[in-house]
Amino acid sequence: MAEAHELWGVEILAYCLMENHYHLCLRTPEGNLSRVMRHIDGLYTQRFNRTHRRDGPLFRGRYKAIVVDADTYLTSVVRYIHLNSAEAKITQSPDDYRWSSHRAYLDAKRAPKWLAVKEVLGYFKNGQEYHRFIFAGNEEKIKDFYGREHTRPVLGEAGFIERIKQRVVGMDREHPRYERAALRPAIQRVQEAVARAYKVKLDEVVQGHRGKRSEARKVGMYLVKRLCDITLQQTADSFGVGSYGVVGWACHGVREKLKLDGGFRRRVEGIEREIKHNQQKI
Repeated sequence: MAEAHELWGVEILAYCLMENHYHLCLRTPEGNLSRVMRHIDGLYTQRFNRTHRRDGPLFRGRYKAIVVDADTYLTSVVRYIHLNSAEAKITQSPDDYRWSSHRAYLDAKRAPKWLAVKEVLGYFKNGQEYHRFIFAGNEEKIKDFYGREHTRPVLGEAGFIERIKQRVVGMDREHPRYERAALRPAIQRVQEAVARAYKVKLDEVVQGHRGKRSEARKVGMYLVKRLCDITLQQTADSFGVGSYGVVGWACHGVREKLKLDGGFRRRVEGIEREIKHNQQKI
């Protein structure tokens, strides 16, 4: 989730990891929900399987997305998510469950940077009032909503539901799903920025040279994957690489070096800042 927040601009407001599924409350300013979920669901499953030496699906089926009227139901949805462990009899109290965001709400100063707790806590005078709200239990309307199958998965009053229907019917090129392309830099712009920073020809970043290792090329792959909202295979294609596994290993190597090498980290961060700054001018 931290990676999804950093890479795709998603705002994560609440979560709860259960035994065969999980619940998320999030906002996608760039309209890229499917990309975000592919990242969270796919990478978590891969890493879990690798760690525990297993394979196959980890969670139950495809994710279900519900549009929520935040003004009316945001706090209720967060409460529903945080009460999941107690409702499933996994714990007696949500306070005892480490695999949800509830504890972060109780001690907001220790909440991770990628978890947006302030919006929900802003509805309450203090943490104690929030805590009482959670322990008041779910409203019957919320229980009923989550307890049935939805042909129209929207949680809101009649006016909100009608506005959502109109937006879906009238969806056009102004919809955020299309706008997000303008928010991400073009692949070539990223490659050019890397070439400038490393003082090498663009061809060395894009095509590389057989038998020659290139830090610039690996950083280029890492930043294209990170900034351009494309898959590993699409990244591989943009660098003339046959296998997306090559890109995966290159990105892994860059991430590991970023943790250990301060000079390298400052260099890569500087390239990223330049790309984002230039993108804002477009």
